[in-house]
Amino acid sequence: MSSSKLIVVGCLIQLLLLLLVSDGTDGAGVSLYEKHLLKRQADSAVSSKDENTGLYDSNDSVISLNAANLKAQVYGKSHASLVEFYNSYCGFCRRYAPVWKQLASDILGWNRQVKVTALDCSRDENNAICREFEVMAYPTIRFFAPYYEDGDQKIGDPLSAHAEAEVINALIEHMHNVTHKPAGWPEFTPLDLSTLKKAELFVTPEGRTVPPKYAYLVNENEPNGTTVGSQVILDFLDTSLAVVRRTTDKTEPSGLKVIVGGTMGEIRLPVDEFSREKVAGAIRRHLNEHHISVTEVSTKSTSKDPVTEQDISAIMEQKQEEALKERVQELGPTVIYQADLEEAVRFALFKEVARYKKIDGERLLALQRFLNVLVRYFPFNDNGMKFLKEVRQYVLNAESEVKAEEYTVQIKQLEQNRAPVFSSTRWMGCSSEKDGLRRYPCGLWTLFHYLTVQAAETEISTDPLEILQAMHGYIKYFFGCSDCSSHFQQMAARNKIWNVTSKDDAILWLWSSHNEVNKRLSGDATEDSDHPKIQFPDAETCPECRKKILTNHHNHRQYTLDDGHEWNLLEVLAFLKRMYGFDNRHPLGLQEAGLVPQRLVHGDSYHPAGGNRTFGNVLNEMDIRMGALLWVFCVVILVIAVKLVVRRGYRKKLYTHDILGKV
Repeated sequence: MSSSKLIVVGCLIQLLLLLLVSDGTDGAGVSLYEKHLLKRQADSAVSSKDENTGLYDSNDSVISLNAANLKAQVYGKSHASLVEFYNSYCGFCRRYAPVWKQLASDILGWNRQVKVTALDCSRDENNAICREFEVMAYPTIRFFAPYYEDGDQKIGDPLSAHAEAEVINALIEHMHNVTHKPAGWPEFTPLDLSTLKKAELFVTPEGRTVPPKYAYLVNENEPNGTTVGSQVILDFLDTSLAVVRRTTDKTEPSGLKVIVGGTMGEIRLPVDEFSREKVAGAIRRHLNEHHISVTEVSTKSTSKDPVTEQDISAIMEQKQEEALKERVQELGPTVIYQADLEEAVRFALFKEVARYKKIDGERLLALQRFLNVLVRYFPFNDNGMKFLKEVRQYVLNAESEVKAEEYTVQIKQLEQNRAPVFSSTRWMGCSSEKDGLRRYPCGLWTLFHYLTVQAAETEISTDPLEILQAMHGYIKYFFGCSDCSSHFQQMAARNKIWNVTSKDDAILWLWSSHNEVNKRLSGDATEDSDHPKIQFPDAETCPECRKKILTNHHNHRQYTLDDGHEWNLLEVLAFLKRMYGFDNRHPLGLQEAGLVPQRLVHGDSYHPAGGNRTFGNVLNEMDIRMGALLWVFCVVILVIAVKLVVRRGYRKKLYTHDILGKV
């Protein structure tokens, strides 16, 4: 084949490749094939938002509250209230929920005097009320006395205890100090035996028609104090023909005796252990022997009536949900979902940050750093990026503090002005069938893993600690699970977070720390059995990421495994960069394909992610530019070649150097 024909064929091939890649693109450089693919994938997602029913339901003895009824429940009532403010995404709250349920069950008999309640601060409608009640950590427990008045700083009395026995002791102490006592409030004041007139114990109590037949005296003589007597008083407050009172006779050991109303005689009842269960049991047996019924309280509230009619729309939604879950399982654990990244940012900015009444000092600096890395590296669409910049500017303009109420109003207004900002309202890879598991904590880990990789793949900043510092500040000052935050800070200090010297090391530090957390929480109540906490990546996902240990001497113990292997850090790093790469984001679950971000934003101009974005998984931007230049060159050469052939005809054989000479 002649040289001129080779040139023509080469130019045509180059032109064809260029047309395949770039002729179907829009102004943002997105091929029509990509847009249709993203639209098709996004169309399979449902638009309904995940419902979170919290940690308590109708089968528990805990009363679930919300922003609409909290004040009506705790202000101006003739009973006291014990309120747990919790976050269903908080790991410690999930582990604590069984304790709170058991507490509510154990004191359900005191229901007329005190009610055990809970409010989920993770729900959108409860954000403002949790901020108003200054809930800074989860869980937060508050006591509200009877006839508690609404007003400034009237947010209840805090209980620092969490163990059930300690909470009950603290509750009793608060009940002792109630000043505005409703009718029928128990008499906790100990009897003075030196002035006691036994007949006074058998006066008909208010609200009853007959006097008691037996008076039980619980003597408390414990060196460290006790609330056993007060607890037993509450246990038998509604039992007719019986009254229980406390004594504090230091000449007698802790114990129980009964005074018979008819004869005023005293009988000591045997108690082998001075505890609520043993003392109450002795009283119950004595009453049963004298054929007096004891008020028993069920420890479980009535379940809801069973549903008799199936909701067709709910069934269809469930089918869609199952289809999405199957698709997520098919894609595997190494896919990053744009929906998860956006939900993590939404939850952080609209819920976690907004729960503080005032943001100042180090907390304000932490928020500024967090917003900075989001503006630099988060894969938002145009509207989203403008929204982030405006939120950041609002925070930066604050001289010394940001007030939460103003912040909440501002970011909601900014979101409305730039709508649509978020392209998703659901969790995908971080979803769970169990309420309160995964979701936000999983999304937050995913977000920071993604940001460390994007920071390493770009030249926006040379600071290797940029992302880790932002993450450390956010977890320390804003993450709602105080127990988790404390663990993270301790781990960060132990693993020398501030000694990280390169961006690649930042990626590996976060990965190693995440695995350390997984190891600590494996088998914990916060673990989703469908998504066990493993050392990631596992051998099946990345076999080359593990290698046999060849020596017993290791400088980095956190990089060794328990099965005789150690991590191959170079392969792990390459794996993480692929997994959390810009182009590995999946659009499944998005409601609007047009909002799928295709470029990262730096300052006021666009730049390709990683400096070399690919198109159609075939060519990158440099290929496109070189192809365009080569196409122009080929066209020029082709025109010159054709003209020379036409002009010379068959007078002379055409050689390549003739053409090049002319050019």
